[in-house]
Amino acid sequence: MDDEAIIKEVLLKLDNWVVTNIDNDEDLNESNSLELDEMDYNKKVSSEEILHFYSVAENYALSYTQLTDFTNVPISHTAIIFWTAGLLWKKYDIRPNDQIDETYPIGYGDSLIIQAKEMLKPYKKYNFNIF
Repeated sequence: MDDEAIIKEVLLKLDNWVVTNIDNDEDLNESNSLELDEMDYNKKVSSEEILHFYSVAENYALSYTQLTDFTNVPISHTAIIFWTAGLLWKKYDIRPNDQIDETYPIGYGDSLIIQAKEMLKPYKKYNFNIF
């Protein structure tokens, strides 16, 4: 899958986020001539950051499943998209810490990561060691 498709799919999970060019902070939206003010979007994120978090999420997913690659896991791409969006959301979440409180026990980023893990759970390997 190409980088542009990955970026678009991740942004679909993040409510009203936009991609900016990291070099000159220029908006990279479908209509480049349209100027956006801060009321038109929730967060700005660079395409490089999305691709970096996609790579991180893929490594987390491989570690979670204890697989070496995802060639035989048809849902892996979708799960990694969810995981990537969850990591990005958690990075920019305005809550001061990740501790659970009574009013908002699970954030949206946490929910996306939990969904990704649920998708990958049937493919997870288990090792039992006896000493």
